[in-house]
Amino acid sequence: MEKFLSPAARRRGVARFAQVWARAIVGASYPATDLVDVEERLGGLTERLVDALLAEAFAEEPAAAVGAAVAEHTFAAADALAATIRVCGARLLTELCLDANEELTGRVAALQGALAQGYTRALRERILAGQDSIHRAAHQATDARFQMIFGGAAIGIVFADASGRIFDANDAFLRMLGLAPHRVHGRALHEFAHPEDAAGLRDAHNAQRVAGPVHLRTELRLAGPAGVTVRAELTTSCLRRADGHGEVQLSMILDVTERHRLQSQLRRQARQDPLTGLPNRTVLVERVTELMAAEPDRRLGLCFIDLDGFKAVNDSLGHDVGDRVLIAVAGRLTGALDAGQLLVRMGGDEFVILLAGTTGIDDVTATARAVLAALAEPVRVGDQALSIGASMGLVERPVADGDLADLLRAADITLYQAKDAGRGRWAVFDAERNARQVTRHTLSTMLPGAVEQDQFTVVYQPIVTLGGRSGAGWPGGAMVGVEALVRWRHPRFGVLTPEAFIGLAEETGQIVPLGRRVLELACRQAAEWRELRPDGAGAPYVSVNLTARQTREADLVDQVARILDETGLPAQMLQLELTESEMMSTADEPMRALDGLAAMGVRIAIDDFGTGYSNLAYLRRLPVHTLKLAGPFVDDFGSARRHDPDGEKIVRMLVELAHSLRLTVTAEGVETADQAERLCQVDCDSAQGYLFARPLPPGEITRRLRAAPAPAPVTVLPGTELPERGQSVLLPHVLSRK
Repeated sequence: MEKFLSPAARRRGVARFAQVWARAIVGASYPATDLVDVEERLGGLTERLVDALLAEAFAEEPAAAVGAAVAEHTFAAADALAATIRVCGARLLTELCLDANEELTGRVAALQGALAQGYTRALRERILAGQDSIHRAAHQATDARFQMIFGGAAIGIVFADASGRIFDANDAFLRMLGLAPHRVHGRALHEFAHPEDAAGLRDAHNAQRVAGPVHLRTELRLAGPAGVTVRAELTTSCLRRADGHGEVQLSMILDVTERHRLQSQLRRQARQDPLTGLPNRTVLVERVTELMAAEPDRRLGLCFIDLDGFKAVNDSLGHDVGDRVLIAVAGRLTGALDAGQLLVRMGGDEFVILLAGTTGIDDVTATARAVLAALAEPVRVGDQALSIGASMGLVERPVADGDLADLLRAADITLYQAKDAGRGRWAVFDAERNARQVTRHTLSTMLPGAVEQDQFTVVYQPIVTLGGRSGAGWPGGAMVGVEALVRWRHPRFGVLTPEAFIGLAEETGQIVPLGRRVLELACRQAAEWRELRPDGAGAPYVSVNLTARQTREADLVDQVARILDETGLPAQMLQLELTESEMMSTADEPMRALDGLAAMGVRIAIDDFGTGYSNLAYLRRLPVHTLKLAGPFVDDFGSARRHDPDGEKIVRMLVELAHSLRLTVTAEGVETADQAERLCQVDCDSAQGYLFARPLPPGEITRRLRAAPAPAPVTVLPGTELPERGQSVLLPHVLSRK
C-alpha cells in the first residue's frame, strides 16, 4: 500500500490530519487546552495511524494502541472518542489525498472500530487500577483523597451494603441517570437496570456477596426515570468480612453509550453502502454463506449489473451528478425487486441481485427483464434527462456448486460478454465457453515461457507435383516441397495445433519470437534434407507461414538472412507464406521487406488465395512467386456427385492468370484422387492435402526422401522461357509443359 503515497505527500498529509484532529479534540473535550500542544501530541499518533492504514499486511492492533494512547493523553473526557472516530472517517483519506476506493474505505472503518476498542480498554484498565485505592479509602470516609476521588470522578461510583442496598453514590452516577440522592439510597443497583438485564445483575451481585468472585465485570443497560437508556460497563468489587461474606460492594459504572452508538454506526458502515444506503458486499458474502451452510440442496441465482455509459456521465457532468444518478438507479432497482431478492451495491456502478430458491435460469432472466424495464426511462438530474442502460451477467446453479468467489467470477465474465455483444442486454453463463476462456487465458499467460523453454516443434506436410501418378492412381508425383506447421507440446494440454495459440501469439506479440523460432527449426531441417541429395538436387524446399505483424519487424530481412547463413540453407529453398488479406493490407515499409526477401532469392507465396481481397491487378506489383489456392476451391472440384462446372472454370482461370504472370500454383486441401485428377487437367502445378500425406514428423520426411529415387535432370524444351520469379524451384513438369 505504501506505493500510493510518496514520502513528501505522506508528511504533508500527516501534518494536515494532525491539525484537523487536534481541533476536533479540543472542541469536544478541552476548550481551554492549548491547540498547539494537543497537535504535537497527536502528530506521532497520526504517524502510527497512517502506518496501520497503509501497511502491506493490514492489522487492527496498531490502531487499538493509538486509541489507548488517546485515552492516556487525558483525552478521555467528554466526547473525545466520538470526535476521534468522526474525524478519522471524514478526513483521514482526504488529508492524505488518497482515493476512497473499496479497500481503503474498508481499512478506515476497521481502524475506527479498533480505535474505539483500544480507547475503552485503556479506560477499563485505569478504572481497575484505581479500584484498590478506593477500597482502602472506603473505610475512612473522612479521608480527603477518597472524597476527592469519589466526588470528582468522571465515572459513576456506588457503594452497597451486605444486603445489596445502596448507601452512597457519587454525583457522576446521579447525573448519568438524572436521579436525586434520595431516589437512590436504600435501593439495589439492579433496580436501575433495564428490565431485560435486571434479573441477571441481581443474581450476579447476590452470588458475589456470598462466595462469588472478588471482581465482577459486565455490560448492561441502565434505565433512568425519564425513559433514558444508558449503556454502561459495570465493574463490581466486594470487601469481605472475616467469615468470607460480603460487607461492602463497590461498583464503578462507565457510560459507554456513545461508544455503542459509534460501534453501531461502524457496523452499519461495514454492511451498508454510504451513498445509496443499499447493503454492500459484506452482506452478500454473509447471505450466500448462510445459504451454503443451511440449504446446500437449494439453488440460487445471481444477476451482476453494470451501468452502460456511466463513466461518460462522471467525466462530462461530474461526480456529484454521477452520485445522484447512482442513488436514482438504486431506487429504481429496489422497486423492481420481488420479495426475498437481495440488492447489493458492489462499488462504482456495479450492482448485484441475489435470488435464493430459484428453479432455473428463467427466474434470473425474469429479474433481468425487470431491471431493463426499470431503467428504460431516462434518469432526471436537475434539468437533465440522462439515459442509463445496463448490461448484465446471469448465473443460476445449485448452492453447493462452488463458493461466492466462483459465482461472482462467473457472473463477471458473463457480464463482459454481454457488453461485448452490444450492451443494454444480458448474457447467461455458459460453463463450456467459460472453460474455453479459462484455457485461453492459461495459454496466453504460459506462451512467453513456452517460447523461452522451446516447447514448440514443427511437423511438415508434403507438397507434391501433379505431373504424374502411380500405376494404381493417385497419390503420385514427386515431393518438391513441404509446409512447416508448428505444434505446441503443452505440459498440461498435450500437443496443440496452431488454431489454439497462433491468435493468442499475435495478440500478445509472442508471434515474433515464435515465428523466428519456427523459421530457424524449419531452415535447419531443410538444410539437413538437402544434405541427403547429391548437390541438393531434388531436396524439398520448405514453406513457412509469416504473419503481417512479422513483416512489420524492421529487421525482418536481416533476421532471415542470418538464419539462412547460420543453417546453410540456400535462399531459393525457403518459401514464406502470407495470406491474401495480409498481403493486400501490407503497408509500404513491410512491402519493402518483402521486396528485399524476394531479391535475396526467397520465394513469396500468397496463402489461401481467393478468400481475401482477390485484387488480381495488385498481383503484378507484389513480389510473389506462388499462389496457394484456398481449400474451398478444391472441396467440390473433383466430385462427380456435386460437380461444379463454374467452379472448375474459375480454377482454370486462376491457374492461367498465375501462369501468365509467371507464378506457380499450389492447391491446398486435396483429399480425393478425383480432385487431384481435375487439378492436373487445369494445369495446376502442385498440391498438398490428406490425399498425399498428413503433416509428418521430420523423421518420416527423411525416410521418404531416402526411399525415393534420385530425380532426373531437368531439361528445358527449346523456346521455353524461364520464369523470372522462383526460377530456382520451378517444378520439372511445369518447365517441360511450358
